[in-house]
Amino acid sequence: MSSSIKEIWRKQANSSKNKVVKERITELKNLNCSIGTITFSKAKIFTIEIEQSVDAHSNYLRRFVGVEVQILPLGKTRKELTIILLEEELTDIFVLFIEDIINSLLLVENSEQALLIVSRRINYWKKLFGKFSGNLLTPQQQRGLFGELFFLKHLLESNSNYLRILEAWQAPSGTNQDFYFSGKAVEVKTSKSNTPTIKIANEFQLDISGLKQLYIAFFKLNEYPDHENTLFNIIVEIRNYLNTNPELLKSFNSKLESLGIISEFEEEYDKTGYVVISEKYYRITAEFPKITSSLVNDAISKISYEISPNECKKFEINFENIVKELFDEQ
Repeated sequence: MSSSIKEIWRKQANSSKNKVVKERITELKNLNCSIGTITFSKAKIFTIEIEQSVDAHSNYLRRFVGVEVQILPLGKTRKELTIILLEEELTDIFVLFIEDIINSLLLVENSEQALLIVSRRINYWKKLFGKFSGNLLTPQQQRGLFGELFFLKHLLESNSNYLRILEAWQAPSGTNQDFYFSGKAVEVKTSKSNTPTIKIANEFQLDISGLKQLYIAFFKLNEYPDHENTLFNIIVEIRNYLNTNPELLKSFNSKLESLGIISEFEEEYDKTGYVVISEKYYRITAEFPKITSSLVNDAISKISYEISPNECKKFEINFENIVKELFDEQ
């Protein structure tokens, strides 16, 4: 089957741009599964359609080295679990991964059972992906994780409800926003560019429908070799906040592992330091510049775009007010 999957991707790569093309896997007669390509980014994907009524618990979503798992809306009655290959050099092991999933689903009769099986296979394969990729996050992934942990540390410094703060950090589960507090969400963005922009990954990331409030935390970073503010150091600092509660510490370590931070290689993240030279926070309102699914034709999918922070000054909010609103139960 390896050659056929690769052949499907090869043909799809020649399709017209800015669309998602998919070919159904006919061997899975009871499920609607497909091999696909996001043509504008050339990302390879595997998808499973599931009923809207099926509970897609966060445990089904895993983001790890080289791979991202998302659940996206697909009309009013269906949704879709999508496994996305992020690193082209891992194509060969990704093919084996997808083959394993397909073989595991041959006798499955419904999408709820399929989700359980896929979750188990993902837990197994994420360790192999870490080994094949050299066990390290890419520089971009490291920078993004530093931003999330920088915001997490800010919250721990500002409020003593460590359990709620750690539970709110949902990025390791592959959610559209990084933090969730009772219907209020925060999306963390970083940039090291001299002319930074806020990069939005899809049309759902700034969708405020269904949320009480949505914020962006945007950090402009400078990177320096051998600087003390490394990803490794901020991990250690957060552990110091949590070390009096073994269960919280275990939960934090588990979330790091799901992101591809393998304990044996943590000190490899002690080589690049980050200096936050600018912190900006924004309240996302109906007027905030954004592209959401309600504005997009159904034939278009996987939209990504950039926002200029200089054009968003009227939406700025300070960190203290965000914390107050996040922990306000109203």
